[in-house]
Amino acid sequence: MLSENPKRALVLSGGGGRGAYHVGVLRFLEEHEWFPDVVVGTSIGAVNGAALASGHNSRSLWALWRRLRTKDVQKPNWNPFTAVSLLDTAPLRQTLLNDGWVDFNRINSADEAAVHLRITATEIATGLLHVFGNSLDKKIEITVEHILSSCSIPLIYPHTNLGTTKYWDGAVVANTPLSAAIATGAEEIFVVIMTPIKQTGNTNNIPSLPASLPTNLYEAASMTLEWALLASFQADMKMFSLINSLAAIRDELDKIRADYPEIVDQYMEDVNNFVGANVKQAYKKLKSPIIICPEDFIPVEQIVSYTEEWHEKLYQMGYNDMKRAWQNAGRPVE
Repeated sequence: MLSENPKRALVLSGGGGRGAYHVGVLRFLEEHEWFPDVVVGTSIGAVNGAALASGHNSRSLWALWRRLRTKDVQKPNWNPFTAVSLLDTAPLRQTLLNDGWVDFNRINSADEAAVHLRITATEIATGLLHVFGNSLDKKIEITVEHILSSCSIPLIYPHTNLGTTKYWDGAVVANTPLSAAIATGAEEIFVVIMTPIKQTGNTNNIPSLPASLPTNLYEAASMTLEWALLASFQADMKMFSLINSLAAIRDELDKIRADYPEIVDQYMEDVNNFVGANVKQAYKKLKSPIIICPEDFIPVEQIVSYTEEWHEKLYQMGYNDMKRAWQNAGRPVE
């Protein structure tokens, strides 16, 4: 049953065949009795998020991942003169529908869904990020098309139609959609991003890539992709910092409102007009999210490769990185 007051949110970034990393993170969290009320997923994060909303846990999800191979996700596109993608995701559709990954009846049931689910996709015509959910005010039925739309990597995979609207992967705009988690009202947010990042130490605590420069064409291409995937998360972290700044300003103004009511009210009205929201009602101070990420770059080819060897490596990597983030947050490891 969906929580009426969600407190814990888990954000799962995109990354294709790197998705076994998420499962290792989940295993550690379950061992420490941390269970999300909200899961926000992009691309392979949408697949894993839908599985969690269907009632899977880390163990059952890991059983699915251990059997998952490249042929279960994609096949070559044999129409090079008419196609707009290198690969065809018809196998992924069949895998999701027939191999026990998702239960759409449960996902769309307020009484049976395991978590509040948010899936992101990018509308091709406008470039806008769309958030689809099983518990939004505007009720929609989550389908396999929503998951596939979030997985539609441009050029690599074909776009997905939702009605008459065409979508690409949510990672085109937001690979790690922190803002969608904030919008649920969650107070404790864990963000899983499969890009090695470092804290810059600036006042906004905006993450960045390690400082080493690429030494060859392959490394340059990989870093270009990682920067593109990280950019939206940096923007979300800036918004996170802005929300906390506005909340702090509001709290300070509340202290002097009795002495200067007209000045304070006018200032708050100006701030509301500037940000397009009622700061008094809409913003509260947020805890900094706990970020889980690898220490080193994961080979870029793993985005489109699904092998037992790399599933095992990524699963263990996710577990160890979650443990490290947990300890860095000052939490005891059992």
